[in-house]
Amino acid sequence: MAYDVLGFDRDTDTVVIPYGVTSIDDRAFSGCKSLTSVTIPDGVTSIGRFAFSDCESLTEITIPESVTIIGSFAFSKCYNLTSVKIPDSVTSIGEKAFSGCENLTEITIPESVTSIGEKAFFGCKSLTEITIPKSVTNIGSFAFSNCYNLKEITIPESVTTIGDHAFSYCKSLTEITIPKSVTNIGDFAFSNCESLTEITIPDSVTSIGRFVFNNCCNLSEITIPESVTIIGDYAFWGCESLTNITIPESVTSIGDYAFSGCNSLTEITIPESVTSIGDYAFSGCNSLTEITIPKSVTIIGDYAFWGCESLTNITIPESVTSIGDYAFSGCNSLTEITIPDSVISIREGAFSCCKSLTEITIPKSVTSIGRAVFSGCESLTNITIPESVTSIGRAVFSGCESLTNITIPDSVTTIGDYAFSNCESLTEITIPNSVTNIGPHAFSGCRKLH
Repeated sequence: MAYDVLGFDRDTDTVVIPYGVTSIDDRAFSGCKSLTSVTIPDGVTSIGRFAFSDCESLTEITIPESVTIIGSFAFSKCYNLTSVKIPDSVTSIGEKAFSGCENLTEITIPESVTSIGEKAFFGCKSLTEITIPKSVTNIGSFAFSNCYNLKEITIPESVTTIGDHAFSYCKSLTEITIPKSVTNIGDFAFSNCESLTEITIPDSVTSIGRFVFNNCCNLSEITIPESVTIIGDYAFWGCESLTNITIPESVTSIGDYAFSGCNSLTEITIPESVTSIGDYAFSGCNSLTEITIPKSVTIIGDYAFWGCESLTNITIPESVTSIGDYAFSGCNSLTEITIPDSVISIREGAFSCCKSLTEITIPKSVTSIGRAVFSGCESLTNITIPESVTSIGRAVFSGCESLTNITIPDSVTTIGDYAFSNCESLTEITIPNSVTNIGPHAFSGCRKLH
């Protein structure tokens, strides 16, 4: 028999559900804002969806041993609920069952529970610790997200999947052990866990998803196991305290923004297994002084090392065919770089604003130099353009204040807009007969050029 609430006074503060009731229907007491206490008798087997949702004054509730199912949203937004004991009879905690229970400080999940639903404890801001029993195999998406005061959690060996956003914004969480049973860590799983200082990823994990540890600003150390093949986009983005990381030989791809904004990272070794470095992968790593790119890499993504202000030396291997837009832009400490013969394209702004770069050799394999490739390279004094180049793009050498001379080969037919603008030290240039088009302002601001 389901509980009949026809004619029920929703302003009452106490409810005793009579014996004989076997289920509490969906929304049975939803929105009873004055309800402070409710007694559920033995015999009730299920608590329906939204059954006690928005019961803002409810402070405690006892769920009897007969209950096997707690429905979705059953106690959501019970803002003053401080304690709840889930009996051993319950096997499933539904989606958003306790979400928004801001004053819930204590909850016991019994060994009978196998699944914690999506957003089950989302926004339980006062929850400080929780033990997940060994019976649980799956932690749903957003399950403990926004539990700001959660300091400690134990994940048992039974868990195989940690869902997307499962612990995101658990700002007080300092340490967590992921068991060897886990094979998949979902996107954003630990993002914005600001107090997390270290974490060990077990050998069972094969991929680190998108944004998994992004903005874990106190994470100083992490070990990536040999089982991982992919480091997802934004995986460690904004991990400001991360000083060292070892990428294992198993990894083949480093995603976009993977280590972007890791301000304390001083060095990193990319293994021979990696074939591509994603866009913005190491951008804004201000303390990175040295990096070795292996011969397996063929593509360096757009903005890959943009703003790595302390990077003094980098070797680009002969396997690389393309250097992405603004790949090394703003690397202010980079004094020299060798571009291998394998590169056929240097794309827009690739070395722009590398203020300490004094010399560069462009190989004969390069046919096009993109827009603003060397613009703002204030210390560049000499550059050789090979005969393979047919066009000099817009603003390629704009603002190269120390450039004194340059030879344009007979292969060039076009000199783009602003190509040499504000090259204040340029005293001489020979334009070959092959050039048929010189763009507007190509040599504007070249004060010493006669």
